Amino acid sequence: MTITPAQQIELDKFPTALRLLVEQELAAGNSIIEFGHSFPAPPVGAYLKLANKVSTRARVTGDMLSFYERHNSSYSGEFTDAQRFYFVLEPPNPPPPEPDMDALRKSYQPQPYSSQRDLPTSRSPAREAGLETTRGTSPATNIDSAASQALSIEESATGSTRVLHFRDNRAPQQVKSTLEREVRTLFTPTMEHGVLCLRATAIVVGADYDFLLRFEAALLEKNCYSLRMDVSWAAQASNNDAYYRQTSGSWFARWTGDFMAANAPLANESSAQHYRQLCDETFNFEQELDSVPAIQQTILAAVKRGATFRTSHKEGDTKIYWKNGRYVRSDYGDYPDEQPFRDDTEFLKMLYQFCRWDVTRNSGKDQLSEIDTWRLILRRMDPE
Repeated sequence: MTITPAQQIELDKFPTALRLLVEQELAAGNSIIEFGHSFPAPPVGAYLKLANKVSTRARVTGDMLSFYERHNSSYSGEFTDAQRFYFVLEPPNPPPPEPDMDALRKSYQPQPYSSQRDLPTSRSPAREAGLETTRGTSPATNIDSAASQALSIEESATGSTRVLHFRDNRAPQQVKSTLEREVRTLFTPTMEHGVLCLRATAIVVGADYDFLLRFEAALLEKNCYSLRMDVSWAAQASNNDAYYRQTSGSWFARWTGDFMAANAPLANESSAQHYRQLCDETFNFEQELDSVPAIQQTILAAVKRGATFRTSHKEGDTKIYWKNGRYVRSDYGDYPDEQPFRDDTEFLKMLYQFCRWDVTRNSGKDQLSEIDTWRLILRRMDPE
């Protein structure tokens, strides 16, 4: 199969071993569906994605190329050079059937709580003891027995703890990015007793939320995670207990709606080498975005390639995007308008004002730094 002149120019920049691989695949009938200069490639490199998996050589490391099986939502495998600047990506695997999350959530019954506000809340010393201390229910339902163990709920009069085990083909940094986008807070990765843990805090409508995302295991087909959410509303008036109890469960359901519930992995299921590799990638993720200008330039380049910012409200919708060589903000609904921006500076000023309230609304009294605000603005961007 032939490629376009523009694609050939991009391909000529690839190292010889990767270029030969692509040429062999094209000769065998494969085709190129995408070129890019974003993750997993650094800014100085590039990636291309094939329409089909590689068939002209074994999908293993060798012959000056490194191969990694990824199984994420963007691609299923990658061939890369020694410097990891250039990548040949394979298309993602077909997604597995999605479970009925509504039926799954309805099957769980929270443990009884007392109306006495002096009972222990989720802010007890046991919270740091790990997921094994959380008590759960496993009702007899028609839900798969593995999935029925996936969620545990512990409640008191002024707080609750929820722990969800789930499996996902995305890497830890991608799950982290998804949660940061949904919760409007940044997760910090650390290694704790050999386990990758990502922690975050938020204040949502006056209640204190603490999150612990654990990367439990790296399997052949999926990665295993658990997400623990501790919430306390002890500082609020007692007549609001029912409100916070209900809304905390609703928030958790919304934030985890993208995850496939599953039982916790067995002790010997994880690949130690693959686990360490994914941990390293998490710590190296977006290291180059260490300043406000670096994040801004990433956003500008992505918008020019087709990324957008969107929001919906009762008066209509807003879309921010690149159109006919200019940045544009289009408002639809009761007050339709289209506003172009002359340059990067003017556009970034508008974008910061447009997104700032939304990305900082769960930070509470602690003001986010400018760079953390821009990190969350980056999370709000819909990819091209």
